[in-house]
Amino acid sequence: MEENIKEYMKTNVVTVEKNKTLKEVAEVMAKNKIGSIIVVENGKPLGIITETDIVRAIGNGKSLSSKAEEVMTAHLITIKADSPVTGALSLMRTYNIRHLPVVDDNGNLVGIISIRDIARALDDIYEG
Repeated sequence: MEENIKEYMKTNVVTVEKNKTLKEVAEVMAKNKIGSIIVVENGKPLGIITETDIVRAIGNGKSLSSKAEEVMTAHLITIKADSPVTGALSLMRTYNIRHLPVVDDNGNLVGIISIRDIARALDDIYEG
């Protein structure tokens, strides 16, 4: 039986609202020791901001007072919690991403799974 996302995803997802500044986003990421953060509005994921996005934004002249929604990657790829781990890996490879927000049937954010979580899942599958 294939492992599902829900068995490996993190449910304590750190998020920011779309109107937070780039400085506030960076502070939250540093405080939580994370490399990406989900931008939300009313509990629904709108986008993601990674460390690379912050560096690129500043390098392209954005200021630290720029809003999260100006910097985020808005074409968010998501997955459902009952999806197989291999499905998440396939999406990550196809879109060259390392984090997938996990949503429920209503599109609400319920977790996040990273490439590191997928590696742990695959390790469990092939060891077991």
